[in-house]
Amino acid sequence: MSAEGPSSTGVRRALFSLMRRESRGARGRLFFMTACLALGVAAVTGVAALVAAVDGAVSRDARSLLAADVSIESRRAFPEELGPALDAFGVAEIADVVEMGAMISAPESAREPVLAELKSATSGYPLFGEIVTDPAGVTPGGLAEDELIAAPELMAQMGVGVGGSVLIGGKPYRVAAELVDEPDRVDFAMTLGPRAFVSPGGLERTGLVQFGSRVNYKRQVKIKDAATPLDAARLVTTVRESLVDAPYLRFKTFDKPSPGLTRALDRIASYLGLVALLSLLLGGIGVAQVVRAWLGSRTPAIATLRSLGFRPREVFAAYFGHVLVLSLIGCVIGIAVGLSAPFVVRAFAPELMANGAGPLQWGAALRGLVLGLGTAAVFSLPPLTAVWRVSPARVLRAEASPLPAPKVVRVLSAVALIAGVFAFAFIQTREWLPSLAFTGGLGALVLLLSGAALMVSKLASNVPRRGLGFTLRHGVAALARPGAGVIGAAVALGLGTLVVLALGIVGSRLEQELVNGAPPDAPTVFLVDVQPDQWEGVQEIMASEGMINVDSTPVVMARLSAVAGTPVHELIDDGKRGRERWTLTREQRLTWAKDLPGGNTLVEGELWSDPDAAELSIEKGFAESLGVGLGDTVSFDVQGLPMTFKITSLREVDWASFRINFFLLVEPGMMEDAPGWRLAAGRIDPEREGALQAAVVQRYPNVSVLRIRPLLEKVASTLGRIALAVRLLGGFTVLVGIAILAGAVAATSLKRGGEAALLKSMGMTRRGVASLFAVEYGLLGLVSGAFGGLGALLLSWAFLRFGLQLPGLPSLTAIPIAAVGTAALAVTAGLAASSKPLRASPIETLRG
Repeated sequence: MSAEGPSSTGVRRALFSLMRRESRGARGRLFFMTACLALGVAAVTGVAALVAAVDGAVSRDARSLLAADVSIESRRAFPEELGPALDAFGVAEIADVVEMGAMISAPESAREPVLAELKSATSGYPLFGEIVTDPAGVTPGGLAEDELIAAPELMAQMGVGVGGSVLIGGKPYRVAAELVDEPDRVDFAMTLGPRAFVSPGGLERTGLVQFGSRVNYKRQVKIKDAATPLDAARLVTTVRESLVDAPYLRFKTFDKPSPGLTRALDRIASYLGLVALLSLLLGGIGVAQVVRAWLGSRTPAIATLRSLGFRPREVFAAYFGHVLVLSLIGCVIGIAVGLSAPFVVRAFAPELMANGAGPLQWGAALRGLVLGLGTAAVFSLPPLTAVWRVSPARVLRAEASPLPAPKVVRVLSAVALIAGVFAFAFIQTREWLPSLAFTGGLGALVLLLSGAALMVSKLASNVPRRGLGFTLRHGVAALARPGAGVIGAAVALGLGTLVVLALGIVGSRLEQELVNGAPPDAPTVFLVDVQPDQWEGVQEIMASEGMINVDSTPVVMARLSAVAGTPVHELIDDGKRGRERWTLTREQRLTWAKDLPGGNTLVEGELWSDPDAAELSIEKGFAESLGVGLGDTVSFDVQGLPMTFKITSLREVDWASFRINFFLLVEPGMMEDAPGWRLAAGRIDPEREGALQAAVVQRYPNVSVLRIRPLLEKVASTLGRIALAVRLLGGFTVLVGIAILAGAVAATSLKRGGEAALLKSMGMTRRGVASLFAVEYGLLGLVSGAFGGLGALLLSWAFLRFGLQLPGLPSLTAIPIAAVGTAALAVTAGLAASSKPLRASPIETLRG
């Protein structure tokens, strides 16, 4: 060693030797540190793998609901350029579906013809999910040109069974099978009636597809196995850019299959993003506290190295290298836990992953490795700056004052931590704004917790202690003593409490919303085309069959004649409005009501507020399609009678409720005398649905009875599995968070051996020492838990309100619960970590 200090080669050898000695001499402590680091990394890696597996399972459900990755729809034949555009993108498979209305009659029956929804599909249909028939195995693509698959309500109205014959377009068709379920039926639309499937050749045979026919074309696309929402969005963008002259094309993607399910899937995606971000924070908490406690226990060794001439940056490099080595071990353990998590979930919750846990999530493993090492690196920087504060004089004088760390070191470590948190948040969310918000919010919370801890320390030093009792007095004094590490411990405990409690609150609220997504009292049967003179008799049948929650409303059919003073035919000829053509040409259903129907929310204007005009309330999305707003007029041809209405209110409609809802609601007193019919809905036991249908059809053959229970069950099943995913992911992260919190407390408690030995050498019993420690841990946990609980409450409210659009304020009782729970956890974990020095004799501890 020269007068200038150790040579670079000597430094490297000495540092390597130091790392080896640390590993040999403190194996128990390093094992504990590695375990804590592994938990922190598992919070990142494990959650990432579980999120990927659950997201895959939910995506498979969503694909089966849409029967495709992307569904392209049009009210006119697809342009020839669509095929080459899809080929250029590189899709795996395509199925074509055509839907239209058709009158179906029974040749040997005196019953009136029934308006049905006729559907043809090519042999590839469905691309996802399956069509269920009785007898089984009959598919639309496999039908002969004179065969069809009929819904049970259509067969009941026609009075035919499997093997019977019906007429479509004057051509006979044999009923080859009964339709039990179909995959792409997730929206209930009362546009037509019961469903019937024919082959593409069978549809052509009807002769109904002609110029001017109201036909809906669908091209269902499978992009590839395990396509992502990003893949689907890219396909939509590519097609739109390739077919700029076809603005009338409409797109549905598997992550947005229907309004209700789209909202649920959007919310689960936001929740998974929150879990990913907070799991990152959990990992950082574990790393920072363990490194802080480790360096605190190695202060004499650091002082010795400083006295031998090692510069602070060289000591920093040694311990930073050690952190990375231990973090790598922790990453391996965390990755193993993460990769096994989906299979554990599969074993205990098979209904969540009915199609298996999926392949090993190697992408999540790689992300976990990068995030784990990166998190360990950036969160260890602030505590590692402590090596600059260790004075070489500590070798000779234990009470030597610490040195100030250079300002540039403190600033660089803080900047690296902030930049690292932002970078890792961006990796998790892939969005700039949430990443910035997360980083800024975390910084603000750290400042708040640090200020609270400093305030508590000041109060503890000034509070009158007379009459407190020895144990409580010592616990209060311990919070104010120099080197107590109150700020670091309070920040770690507060952040950990915030993570655990926020995930619990948000997860519970989201799960409740998902479970209620398919209302338990939603109607299971709709009755369409009930004539006014039939309504009393239909009511009697519904009552005799035990139908409950009956709702009904009058319906008048009309067609748009002018929008905002412009005739509809001019708007149709205007190419700029090609995408809204169906809105202009479709037959409109009008109803009236004195009060706002349930499931409707006024967003603009007031209901029936202009006594000088015939008023119209319109659904907001439908108004956007028409290009109208408050004050505009809409004219209708009501079966030959022209009528003009003024729009005085816009509504949002909860279509996911499956209740009777309308785009257009007119003012009462305007259309009561117009010819129309009644629409009814209600809930009935599944075993009575057949009897209800038979009774209605026998007495009123014109009335269509539409059973939507299979659709409700499909939606409820999907939402239930999503809710289970939320419960499992939240539970997994909360458990990891509690374990990391306990580890953080335990890590800070390991250095209490000397204090315990001194207290016992002065005559205090083991129980007395444990009581002193328990009071200190409890007070620290109580304060940290209270502030962490307040932060969790604010975070939960903001995320529920602005992230998930869910109303309500979390209960304020969460704050005292968090405070007491954190105090109990701090006491339990702290005493558990202090158990060895508490059991050891004072001389053993002081010598060690």
